[in-house]
Amino acid sequence: MNSWRKQHAALMLVQLFVSTAHSMYITLLPGQLVRLGLSEEELAIWTGIIFAGNFAAMMLIMPVLGRMGDRIGRKPIMLWSGLGMAVMTLLMSVAGSQVEMAVLRFLQGCFTGILPFSMILVVTGAPKDRVGVSVGKMQMMAESGAVIGPLIGAVLLIFLQPRFGFPVMSAFILTATIFVWKFVQDPRDTRPRVEPTTNLWQDFREIWRTKPFPQLMLSAFCINFCLIGTAPLLGFFIETADGHWWHGGFNVGFALSVTSLAVILCSPFLGKLSDRIGALPMLTVATLLAAVLSAAQAMAHSYTAIVICRFLMGVCVAALLPNVQAQIRQYVRPGMESRTFGFTNSWQFMGSLSGPALGGLLTSYIGIRGWFWALVLVFGFSCLQALWIGRLVRESRGLLPVVKPEIG
Repeated sequence: MNSWRKQHAALMLVQLFVSTAHSMYITLLPGQLVRLGLSEEELAIWTGIIFAGNFAAMMLIMPVLGRMGDRIGRKPIMLWSGLGMAVMTLLMSVAGSQVEMAVLRFLQGCFTGILPFSMILVVTGAPKDRVGVSVGKMQMMAESGAVIGPLIGAVLLIFLQPRFGFPVMSAFILTATIFVWKFVQDPRDTRPRVEPTTNLWQDFREIWRTKPFPQLMLSAFCINFCLIGTAPLLGFFIETADGHWWHGGFNVGFALSVTSLAVILCSPFLGKLSDRIGALPMLTVATLLAAVLSAAQAMAHSYTAIVICRFLMGVCVAALLPNVQAQIRQYVRPGMESRTFGFTNSWQFMGSLSGPALGGLLTSYIGIRGWFWALVLVFGFSCLQALWIGRLVRESRGLLPVVKPEIG
């Protein structure tokens, strides 16, 4: 237990440093593109392309990294990813065009294994009665980094040109990599390591045919589709509300920050509750409440109502993806942990990529309130997936699903 606590503490610091570096990018990128001479119209287009390129790379590379993790271990993948990400981030400081920035951002996404594999080590290595609280603390650190990063980026822009902020980002990532090197270990496995006899497509077919992984992957997709797809639209939505509490942009900043505050405050508590009552009931309730809150936001016109909804949505966020991860641990086949989590993360990143793209398109036709009504349907579908998993569990009387033999 003591060795696990030390490793978990190191992984939480890794989560904090890398999440901080990732979120600094949000502040630094627009300034860097302006320095490259882009117009206001080009700035909006290229910002979207560069952010989308990162998610596209992560979606494509995660199954490959998962396969490599099962073959050579998770720590080597984390070290390789951390070093590669640090180098790509550092090179952004000397990028001479928006095309070079987009290419480097895509390559940065190819070295994305450090955070997903940190979570894999936590989910698979935590004691069974502490999976929920361990994952909850990881989410708390990730959200803390998402809050701290833009603040650091804003402070750097006061004193430095945007391009000098990228070496600072790289230093954060390199520090996290050093923590992995010094304090993180793969769990001991006395079984002889067997080379996979299947290819990526066969791995995916085997995982997809093992219930309830299709439902969990669809849930991961739906959750990120809704959460990431809504983020670019919230500023406009909040500005149209009645009864603002303050003058100026502080109204938007406060309403956005309450969601992160709720995640930071509630993640450890909801993790403990998940360990007590089970991950599946938590996931079911969270998706149902998220659908209800989406409907409430679609009908909300006052600033106070929106702030309340955003805080409660943060409570839902604290119980969504962590419990998807905890469910995977219950059903994953020994020896396929990294591949299974890799494919699930790929679906999650697919939601992160398609959410903003379809969000902007749908909003242009049905408006921002129509988008929230669409979220009701997507979160409702995710809730149905959780209910379907519950039905599978009841039918099997709590036994693990039968794993089909390897295809090969």
